[in-house]
Amino acid sequence: MSIVIVAALILAVGGLSWLAITRTQTPPPTESPRVTPTMGVETPTATPTPTPTSTVAAATGADERFLMVNAGDMWRATAGACGAAEPLLERSTDGGATWSDVTPRYRGIQQILALEPYAADQAMIVALMGDGCELQGLRTFTYGEFWEPNDEILASSTYVDPANPAAVVTPAGELDAPCATPTGVRANGGTTAVICGSDASQTTDAATWSSLDQAGVLALTVAGDGQITTARADAASCDGTLVAEPGAATCIPSVPTDAPVAVTLDANGTPWIWAGDTFVATR
Repeated sequence: MSIVIVAALILAVGGLSWLAITRTQTPPPTESPRVTPTMGVETPTATPTPTPTSTVAAATGADERFLMVNAGDMWRATAGACGAAEPLLERSTDGGATWSDVTPRYRGIQQILALEPYAADQAMIVALMGDGCELQGLRTFTYGEFWEPNDEILASSTYVDPANPAAVVTPAGELDAPCATPTGVRANGGTTAVICGSDASQTTDAATWSSLDQAGVLALTVAGDGQITTARADAASCDGTLVAEPGAATCIPSVPTDAPVAVTLDANGTPWIWAGDTFVATR
């Protein structure tokens, strides 16, 4: 009888031990992961990269232009680049309707640095000549058919020094420009003006420069009284080229601002503009 009771107790203890072991080895039920509420936090969106705006600047190097009117004749030129791009010099006697090529190729012209009136209806230029790109002043008495070198032209002209592009040569001497690469240099009536990018500056003492406080300057000219007229790109006020004269401004819709520009005054003080293929008086 006692043997039976002992056997029953052994079986009962073994069963309890097996249940205990089984419970400790059974993995807990899998729970779904909690989702933490964002409480109104928005997912940031990527900011689009702004489209760069084009910068308008005055033409430089081989693309620089020159324009001049005297006694009914008109003269214009593209600078060219010594050993790289041929310059072009032209003359018109019919208000710019037609042009004659008067480039002195027979003298080996390489680059034009300045174009100015000479005598009543002639012209003079400062240029780099020959294979060595020698600096020379030349003048014509035959309406551009023939040209002769003349040292006095260099002494009386204003231009960027080809040996030091950050300097402007004037009849009063050489002076540092207000920037490293000036262009559009013009002088008259004791005033010298230059363009740096699309900003223009002037000097009246051949020593110090002051800004014209005009943005988007593409070209300029200086009158005999030293007053400056500019051709400007000003999209906010003009869908075309804005001609800013002392005390006045005129919008010329037909004149592009995305091409090399030159501006000059005729004997009546009327501005003329040459931009791209457009040649027009502004009033």
